[in-house]
Amino acid sequence: MSYYVGIPLLLIVAVAEASVLPMFTVGGLQPNPMLVLLIAWLMVRGAGEAFFFIPMGGIFLGLVDSAPMGTALLALAPMAVLQEIRGSQLREGGFLLTIFFTVAMTIVFNLVYLLVFTLGGDGGSIAGAMTRVIIPTTLLNVIILFPIYAVLWATSGDLRRASYV
Repeated sequence: MSYYVGIPLLLIVAVAEASVLPMFTVGGLQPNPMLVLLIAWLMVRGAGEAFFFIPMGGIFLGLVDSAPMGTALLALAPMAVLQEIRGSQLREGGFLLTIFFTVAMTIVFNLVYLLVFTLGGDGGSIAGAMTRVIIPTTLLNVIILFPIYAVLWATSGDLRRASYV
């Protein structure tokens, strides 16, 4: 996917996450499609494109969600650390590694939001947040990872060609 497709896609996902997705909650919780899309993009397409789209996704999400400005950008920043953990010697792809990164980043993403709200005086307990919000949201994110990863993998010609060789 090119930058011409990625930027409008991120904008659509951010608007959908803030406006449409709250109508389709599971137990009062909703997945984070922006987070999952950016993780899948990092794993499928590599750091070159993802490091451009991660800040863009954080800015778009920050413009439409109800959190303090900059929270989404701050919560998505640890994704760069995941790239360093992943290492440049690993090839793009790797669905099991993508699932692991989705679980790790969902936990970090939600903890950053909890920290920002706690610093603003609106936070709750970490234990309560883990059991009632973070773990169920992690499961929802892993579920929506499957179709998002499949679409990104299918639209990445390089990975498809490499899988046939």
